[in-house]
Amino acid sequence: MANVSNTNAATSAANIDKKDEIDIDPKSKAVFMKKGYEILSKIGSGAFGQVYHARNFKNEIDCAVKVLDLGAMSKKVCEKFLPRELSALMEVKHPYAIRVYDIIRSNHRIYIFMEFAGNGDLTSYVKKNKCLKEPLACLWFTQVSEAVNYLHTEIHMAHRDIKLDNILLDKNFNCKLTDFGFVNLIMDETDINDVISQTFCGTLPYYSPQLASKKPYNPFKADVWAMGIVLYAMLHNRFPYHFKDVKKMIKEQLDYPSFIKSRFSLELSRPAQDLFLLIFHPNDSIRISMTEVLAQEWVLKKGKCE
Repeated sequence: MANVSNTNAATSAANIDKKDEIDIDPKSKAVFMKKGYEILSKIGSGAFGQVYHARNFKNEIDCAVKVLDLGAMSKKVCEKFLPRELSALMEVKHPYAIRVYDIIRSNHRIYIFMEFAGNGDLTSYVKKNKCLKEPLACLWFTQVSEAVNYLHTEIHMAHRDIKLDNILLDKNFNCKLTDFGFVNLIMDETDINDVISQTFCGTLPYYSPQLASKKPYNPFKADVWAMGIVLYAMLHNRFPYHFKDVKKMIKEQLDYPSFIKSRFSLELSRPAQDLFLLIFHPNDSIRISMTEVLAQEWVLKKGKCE
C-alpha cells in the first residue's frame, strides 16, 4: 500500500513539475547555454509575463527570469508599455531595486534575467506574520522609499505600480522593488512636482484620489500615496480605504483627515500618524514628495518612537 502511495505521489509531483516547465525552442536554448543560463521552475507571474527560477552555471548565481510572450500582448502593450519597462530595467541600479543581468529577445519572446530574491514578497510576509512592529516596518519602508526616491530624482521616472506584491525579500531579508511594467520615464528636467499624467495604471487599493477619480494626476505623488498604502498595510494587516466600492473609497479619501485618523490603530506612534497625514493628503500638489518622506521624524528615528 505504501508503494502505491509513493508511486502516486511521485506521479503527482512529476505532473506539477511538467506543468511548471517552460517549452524553449532549440535556438533560444543555445543562446542561453552560451551565456550560461538554465531555466528551472516557475515561481510566479508579473506584469505581462511569467517568472521562472533560473541559474547561471558559469558564475553559479541564482536568478529569476521574466518571460514575455510577444504574441500574447496587445499592440499597445508592445509599442508603449514594453519598451518603457525594458528601458527602465536597464537604467535602474540601486541596492533596493532588483538588478537586471540580461535581456534576450528570441522567437517572439523576451527573456529578462534578473536578481533572484528568494524569500517571497511582502504580501506573503504580511499575510503570515500579520501586523509588523514599527521598527521592522520602518526599515523596509525606508529601503523601498530610497529606491523610489532614486527613481524620481535620479532617473526622473515614476514606478506607477507600487504594491506589496512588487516588493521582494532577498536572502538577507532586505527589500527589493521590482516589476517596472508601468513606469513613466520623464525625459527632460521638468520639476517632478509639476508633471501631470493622464495614463491610468496601477492597482486599485493603492490608487490615490486622482487615480480613483480618473483625473489628471502627478505620477510621482501617486507613488508617494502608494507607498503610504504599503506602510499602512504592513502596520495594520489591512488596507486603509474600502477599495471594493470605488465611490466609497474616494469619499473616504476626501474626508481628510477625519477618516484616515479613524483607521489608525491604538498602538500607532504619533510620528507614524504624522507621516500618514502628510502622505495621504488628497491634494497631490500639497502631498509630500519621496525626498520629504525620507526626512520625516518617524523615518529618521527608524520607527523607534514612543
